[in-house]
Amino acid sequence: MKRLLLLIVSITLTGCARPGDHPISPNCVWSEDNNPSLDLRKISDRRHLLFDAVTAEDMAIRWTDQHFSHRPEYDQQCAQCMETLFQGVANHHGVDVAVVRQYSQDRDAVADAMVILSFGILFVLAAYILTGRIHRQFPPGESGFWIMTLAMAAGVSLVGVLVGGLWSIVIETFRLNSVHLSYRMNRIPFRQHWVTLFVCCMVTFGLVVLVRSQSNRGANEPFNKTS
Repeated sequence: MKRLLLLIVSITLTGCARPGDHPISPNCVWSEDNNPSLDLRKISDRRHLLFDAVTAEDMAIRWTDQHFSHRPEYDQQCAQCMETLFQGVANHHGVDVAVVRQYSQDRDAVADAMVILSFGILFVLAAYILTGRIHRQFPPGESGFWIMTLAMAAGVSLVGVLVGGLWSIVIETFRLNSVHLSYRMNRIPFRQHWVTLFVCCMVTFGLVVLVRSQSNRGANEPFNKTS
């Protein structure tokens, strides 16, 4: 389990810097050591622009939180600062500001996949343990077995989605090195697609039940033949 957690964290935190490492500009001006023009046909340049766009958005949120927290003009100041930083990124790399704005909203597919994969592994393990308890309490042929299975599948799936959402927020905080997630939490897959993930958890729980039922049936057949 510890190795799995270390693997997820190491993959999601790859790179020398994270958006939250970039210092906040006192006047919302984008600064960068070098300003090469980017060729978005190259994967490396697309990832560079993605990092800069996400960093610019993070800087704007942190700057506004620092200077206009809980003030009526918060949203307006944040939008103005963010637009200035996006324009600075666009000027540095020779791209359109609309492209920078779009990249700031894109998710890191690798990080999201690792978070969902780690959650899936833990959910399957939990489902395997819980379905074993159902088998010990109710024989598969009884109606109580299927009632308990359906009730537990719904309950465990709901809790799983909630825990998965919390796990995603924790990883996102470390990935960005920023506690100022703000509205960006709504882009996390566990919050955007929680209904789909809930259904997937229900289906997964049902498949685990079937696997355990077949396994138990196969284990009992030799005993029945000898008796």
